[in-house]
Amino acid sequence: MPAGFLIGVGSGLASALLFYSAARGGVLPGSLLFVLTPLPTLLAGFGWGWLPAAAGALAGALAVAFAASVAVAAGYALALGLPAVLATYLAYLSRPDPQHPDLREWYPPGRLLAALAIYAGLLPVLLLPLIGGSYEPLGAPLAAFYQRLSEVAPELGWRGLEKEEIAGLAALTVRLLPGLLAAYWLAIFTLNCYLAARIVHASGRLGRDWPDLPMLNAPAGFPLLVAGALGLACLPGVPSIAGSSFAGGLLFAHLLAGLALLHCIARQRARWILLFVYAGLLIFGPYAAIAITIGGLFEPVFQLKRRLGALPPPT
Repeated sequence: MPAGFLIGVGSGLASALLFYSAARGGVLPGSLLFVLTPLPTLLAGFGWGWLPAAAGALAGALAVAFAASVAVAAGYALALGLPAVLATYLAYLSRPDPQHPDLREWYPPGRLLAALAIYAGLLPVLLLPLIGGSYEPLGAPLAAFYQRLSEVAPELGWRGLEKEEIAGLAALTVRLLPGLLAAYWLAIFTLNCYLAARIVHASGRLGRDWPDLPMLNAPAGFPLLVAGALGLACLPGVPSIAGSSFAGGLLFAHLLAGLALLHCIARQRARWILLFVYAGLLIFGPYAAIAITIGGLFEPVFQLKRRLGALPPPT
């Protein structure tokens, strides 16, 4: 067996061990382990190609099936194995550069992010058969969680919630949960893609040019998908779940595109701008994130990088 496949199988087993340890560990250590679960398979994929990544995904799924169950293994394959294969395959797609035949034109990072965002939106829908076909059963444990928070709220100086408010908050959380899961998954997976690519690039095994990430652009029609997803989220049943999940994944992708826009502007004008950007995210949280996401939504439509002087004028 070629060395790349052996490395892929080893990476899959390491990923499965992280996944199993995260599921069996406490909340904090489990969360930290889960964040790093895709990293071994992505390292194999970026370093040795998508076929070793596929071998790792298969080995990891088989190991999880042996240690836990087939249903858990299916969730592992859908959430971690298959997207690692997809990301590494797309990252190495290329074609000859029309203007420089000796060079290659690599798959743009913006389109790779778009593909991962679409997969993030699809993932909560794909997981439906594994959780009984609905997220509604999660309403009861969420209501119990909010009830416990309400009981300790007076000790923190906050007002406790009434039963009707707790029920409404739990119902709203269930409705938003697919979108939150999609955004959370995309955040974890893009972070691991970046870390894996950086590590492989530092080792000298990255088989493509390093992309100019501040120049990352979402496809031109991507904001229309956001509008369609938000429209679906207003419908009942499975369309609502699909709309919420796709909206979460697509909006987080546009948040990253907005950050790329700000990085591009800061690089051309003054890098200290980024201090205010990230300070704003820390201090104002969701309000700053909404503003950055709006910038990411508008950029492919209005070419904000060029209008704001972040790109040289066309020749």
